[in-house]
Amino acid sequence: MSDLRKQKSDLRKQVLNQRQQLDSKAWQEKSEKITEKVRQLNEFRNANAVHCYVSMNDRNEVATDSLIDDVLKSGRQLIVPVTNFEDGTLTHSLLPAKDILKKNEWGVKEPAKINEFDISKLDIILIPMAAADIKGNRLGYGKGFYDRFLKESSAFKVGMIFHEFLFDEIPTESFDEKLDAIITDREVIFP
Repeated sequence: MSDLRKQKSDLRKQVLNQRQQLDSKAWQEKSEKITEKVRQLNEFRNANAVHCYVSMNDRNEVATDSLIDDVLKSGRQLIVPVTNFEDGTLTHSLLPAKDILKKNEWGVKEPAKINEFDISKLDIILIPMAAADIKGNRLGYGKGFYDRFLKESSAFKVGMIFHEFLFDEIPTESFDEKLDAIITDREVIFP
């Protein structure tokens, strides 16, 4: 493992362990502050096609349940990722209702039936991550699913993260995709 890869791996372990220690009240309050800031973004308010991850709440990801509800109620198109672990890619499926979400073998909620969506029509992408820095760099979960996807999309890219996992600088590699905005429970950053 290269030194840079090891630095990323060590940081990922550290922040995910720390994130897991958040109590449910703090996690919920911080998530609500972040999603409220997302709702205020012009890029979100004006988006017709919103790509949003379905949060793994048992792993204390920034909760997206209320954003998913908002987009569905508004009649806009909601697109969610479906993980293809065999080839390391994401498929993007239109989600007409939350009740068709089922947990996959890794515990991630995904549509039971995939209705593939053309990612060139996306307006905004709401992205999960382990950590980020103020320069717009994102530390994902280490498999590269989102880096491969983000490279293919010109949509506005928003990372959602708790403030304590935002750093001045994180280790990055050439294939790491930058974000257009980072939203924490304390701030909105346009790097």
